[in-house]
Amino acid sequence: MSKIDQPKGHMTLPVEVGQEEVVLDLYKKWQADALRDSDGTSMPDSLAEQDSDIYSVMCLVRADQKYAYDNPQYLHRKYLMSFPVTAMCETVSISPLDGYSKDKYELDDDSDPKQWWEVRNRTTNQVINVEHWDVCAETNTVQVYQAVPYHEYTVTFLARQVWDSVSMYNALTNDWDGPRIRSLDPYHPECRSHLLNHFQTWLDEHPNTTVVRFTTFAFLFVIDTGEKNQDIYRDWTGYGETVSPRALDDFEKRFGYRLTPEDFVDAGYYNGTYKVPSQRYKDWMTFVQEFVVSFAAELVSMAHKAGKRTAMFQGDHWIGTEPFLESYQQIGLDINIGAVEDGVALRRLTDSGGDQVREARFYPYFFPDVFREGNDPVVESMSNWTKIRRAMLQKPLDRIGYGGYLSLANKFPHFIDHVTEVSQQFGDYLQHTQRTESQKVAGKVAVLSAWGKARSWLQNQARDQRFYVPPRPDVMELVGNNLLECLSGLPFEVEFISFDDIVENGIDDDIKIIINSGDANSAWSGGECWDNPDVLVAIRQFVAQGGGLLGVSDPSALQKNGRYFQLGDVFGLEKETSLTMGRVAMPVSVTGEHYLSQCLTGKEDFGNLSYVYPQADDLNVIVAQGQHLALTAKEYGEGRSVYLGNLPFTTENARLLQNILIWLGANDGQSQSWLSSNPEVDVAFYPDTSMATAVNFSSEPQKVTVIDHKGHEVSLSLESYEWRWLSAE
Repeated sequence: MSKIDQPKGHMTLPVEVGQEEVVLDLYKKWQADALRDSDGTSMPDSLAEQDSDIYSVMCLVRADQKYAYDNPQYLHRKYLMSFPVTAMCETVSISPLDGYSKDKYELDDDSDPKQWWEVRNRTTNQVINVEHWDVCAETNTVQVYQAVPYHEYTVTFLARQVWDSVSMYNALTNDWDGPRIRSLDPYHPECRSHLLNHFQTWLDEHPNTTVVRFTTFAFLFVIDTGEKNQDIYRDWTGYGETVSPRALDDFEKRFGYRLTPEDFVDAGYYNGTYKVPSQRYKDWMTFVQEFVVSFAAELVSMAHKAGKRTAMFQGDHWIGTEPFLESYQQIGLDINIGAVEDGVALRRLTDSGGDQVREARFYPYFFPDVFREGNDPVVESMSNWTKIRRAMLQKPLDRIGYGGYLSLANKFPHFIDHVTEVSQQFGDYLQHTQRTESQKVAGKVAVLSAWGKARSWLQNQARDQRFYVPPRPDVMELVGNNLLECLSGLPFEVEFISFDDIVENGIDDDIKIIINSGDANSAWSGGECWDNPDVLVAIRQFVAQGGGLLGVSDPSALQKNGRYFQLGDVFGLEKETSLTMGRVAMPVSVTGEHYLSQCLTGKEDFGNLSYVYPQADDLNVIVAQGQHLALTAKEYGEGRSVYLGNLPFTTENARLLQNILIWLGANDGQSQSWLSSNPEVDVAFYPDTSMATAVNFSSEPQKVTVIDHKGHEVSLSLESYEWRWLSAE
């Protein structure tokens, strides 16, 4: 029997050469059943031969550096827009790479600039005829002739990426030395063939590997890097790094029209996920998805033929795979692995379709940015774990794991003990739930955005984020409008729908509540999608016939037809944008009689001022910040609507959202079993196992009283952060 043989575990443990004894010790303490290598580490031979699942990282596009350096024509390329230059005379000289990292990018010399680049007068938004500009190869500049003085000009150019973004990050953040890694673009048939052969050789040389852990299939998410090697733009689900002339030619054959450089740089917005996507950008995404799914399926098939299971790390390189789309299931993966730091990230992993095993890779990663002298990694881990536990109660999770340097983590005994407890709690969760789903409040909740299902459980960044400095800039901490984190731990069935879904298919009968949440003009609120009478009519009819509508921040916002909120009639309010200053606002009178008024604790946080005022006599103002409406409720036909100015994540706000959804779903007139009223305690019931649970979010002892499914009162007292299970038979 192997020296690490033990009852079946549930954790994937990172390994490191020289730390074999530590691995053997933690394998038992942390209830591990799998070992993995991580970036910058390798699997010791003695551990690779153990009776354990062996996860081996496969980043195929970075795997053969000799080929990458010998064949620069196959490196990843992208369109970048030069920073605007103002013409002071009739000739303008533009250095396209000014402001961008010279370590990371080179001008692409494999494509004809006159065919693939574009010079544009940004003042008039006119494309400059190719006869009026030239490229000087010696100076890497573009000379623009017959320019109009005091107009701005840009060059949109193809850049070749000569330093992989992940390699660059590790070198600059974690002080990794060694060669600068380059990534290959498998869209080129010759490159694809070479990579497939390389992968087959790798499979043959890794007989002990039981799970191939793909950290990439083809393309990285967008990270644009500035002159000082600093990030200047990020889009975790952006498709900007998928471009090549060959792909553009094939796209034209597939869709019947040709994309332009402007379709990618988008006047400097780069089709950011926060923007309403154009049809041309969505077509490009579809084109890339078709290729990536085909390529990934071939790799997975090869691994399966070699007797190995496959996993995808849904982090750096999910571009083209899109786990929430049906095409993802064509890849044939066995395990989905997601980087999870909060409830939203957990639901992004657990809620996608298919029968893959779901494995959460927890933060903090065992890297020196966190595991350094004077820092306590338990603080970040506990902050994450408390949010993750809430969401785990709603959708089943199968496995957990960590990554990075075990030698760093082992310097913090307190952290080792903390993870031991986390793993024990997770083991209890698996035992008592048997991976079944908890009871939900009746009525499905649909989150409406321009993206719909494709961007399910993707954090809704609001403008507040720009003015907030997190403790670690590389870790996203959202403020202001953060409804999804509140929602992630609530007992409601949730799906994500788009405006196109409503236009094409109407609103499904099983949807009881629609949520529209986000800043005006963003993909989350909907922007120009609200310029469609069919959408407005469908939602009005949905509410009037008994549905519920929740709007947060700028719901249905589009300045048109005398309104800012296109569904202002449903909400009974309007937002001041300086166009209705002459309109006398109705007085704000706060009611204390409404159902939602009785749910307030006084500790709720409604974020920044809303600049929203009442426009209906029958509007119930629940909370106002001065004259700014923060929480309102209204009847509309047989249905109901609620407006929230903002909803940062707090436990008080999450419980408020629970009560709002209960009211909107017309469930306020009946008792709800296994529903917590204490904001610091989440309660869930699992009908298939007849087990109930209560988890304390806070560092203070808490009490909670709930009604069980038999109508009996159950009272519990919980210690700091305690997670309690009880039989409900």
